Amino acid sequence: MDKLHRLSRAAELPGLAISLAIFLSTFASLSEAHAKLVSTTPVADSSVSSPKVIQVHFNEAVEAKMSSIKLATGDGKLVPVMSMNDVKVPSTLTIMPNTPLKAGLYKITWSAVTDDGHKTQGTFSFTVQ
Repeated sequence: MDKLHRLSRAAELPGLAISLAIFLSTFASLSEAHAKLVSTTPVADSSVSSPKVIQVHFNEAVEAKMSSIKLATGDGKLVPVMSMNDVKVPSTLTIMPNTPLKAGLYKITWSAVTDDGHKTQGTFSFTVQ
C-alpha cells in the first residue's frame, strides 16, 4: 500500500468513529423509549377493600387511546369497567369498576403505547377482602 493510500484511509477513521457513535447513541435512545411500569393502585399482590379505581403509573406519558387496562376475576371472567384517564396525568391509565368488586382474586392485564409507538404490557393481581 502506498503512503498516499494509507493517509486517505487514516483520514476516514474519525468519520467512521463519529458515525458509529451516532448510531450507538440513537440505538440506546430507542431501547429506552418503552414506558416502564412505576407502580400500581392497588399495589400488586396486595389485599384491599373493593377499590374505587385501578391505576397503572408509568415513567413517561402513554397514548391512552392506544393503551388499555383489563380487569378479570381469578377465573378469567372480564369485569365491566369504565375508562377514567385524565389528560392532565398522561403517565397514568385509570379504570373504574362499574360495580363494587366482590371478595376474591382479581387480575389486571395492561398494555401501554408511547407516542413513538413502542408498546409494553404486563399483568398484576390483587385480592379484595
